[in-house]
Amino acid sequence: MKVNAAVLIGDRGKSRPIRGENKNFLEINGLPLFFYVLQALENSGYINQINIVGDRNRIKKIIEKNIHFLKSPEKLVILEQGRSLFENALIASKNVLGLEGDRIWVSNPELEEKAILFLPGDAPLITSQEIDEFVGNCDLSRFDYFLGMSTEEFLRPFYPSKKEKGIKMAYYLVKGKKYRQSNLHLVKPLKIRNRHYIQKMYDYRYQKQFINFLRLLWAFLKAHVRMKGIYYYLTLHWNLFLSRIGLEIITPIFRKLVSIEDIEKGIGELLGCRFTIVETKIAGAALDIDNEKDYETMKVMFAKWRKYQEQVIEKLSGKRIALETA
Repeated sequence: MKVNAAVLIGDRGKSRPIRGENKNFLEINGLPLFFYVLQALENSGYINQINIVGDRNRIKKIIEKNIHFLKSPEKLVILEQGRSLFENALIASKNVLGLEGDRIWVSNPELEEKAILFLPGDAPLITSQEIDEFVGNCDLSRFDYFLGMSTEEFLRPFYPSKKEKGIKMAYYLVKGKKYRQSNLHLVKPLKIRNRHYIQKMYDYRYQKQFINFLRLLWAFLKAHVRMKGIYYYLTLHWNLFLSRIGLEIITPIFRKLVSIEDIEKGIGELLGCRFTIVETKIAGAALDIDNEKDYETMKVMFAKWRKYQEQVIEKLSGKRIALETA
């Protein structure tokens, strides 16, 4: 299976700058963050064309300057950004599907089954092996939307310690596991009936802000999400609140009330598609840059974390070889 990819690095709409800059253009070791994503996609065995949606003129200049860091620049297609993340996803979808003008939601059985890998440009620890792990576990015959997730087990090595900086992000606390979204989305665009809710979920993604929690809750209510879905949403946020105030120890009482299967079903009903979650063990895509502190930490720890990832990849590859020869 081969798919096309779309790297969304626009700076309009609800995009949040860091240091007054589009975070995708911030640098580590002299390279913009989104270049590490391009390199991972180039080296993946599943990716054909790579669409980049953002400030087209600026992207072209940066790629021309750093083209020697790319193996297959001919795979790149640079597209001018729209007004929001959703519009940027539409722009990439129309290019991949070969549609023009407003003809994006056509009824075409062949195009409806065509999937696109959407990902951001601010996750420099993403690797080709993680992309392969994710896409390789996506069964396109059964689902329309695949969301990557990593568990705390594989993100714990990136936590801060007494001696070193680190990044620790919030989790979805559900029955049996703690999940962090990994920013990998494999989607059949024409199969998502309620596509407009994707933009709302992005706009209100910073759920630490109580107003965003209320806005997203209101959006769910207006969408006539079933009460069971609202219940799951409130339970997830109650667990998140307990974790933030230092009472995570009591969350197992409430976590057993919602499973990852419940979440999959609720999101599928909201978006109007067959939705599922795919776990990845090479947890690099989950570590995106949300603020200046994370960026400074990433710059300091990047080389060490890359080395750690190489060890994980080698270990996992060894296990696969052992299973295949058993």
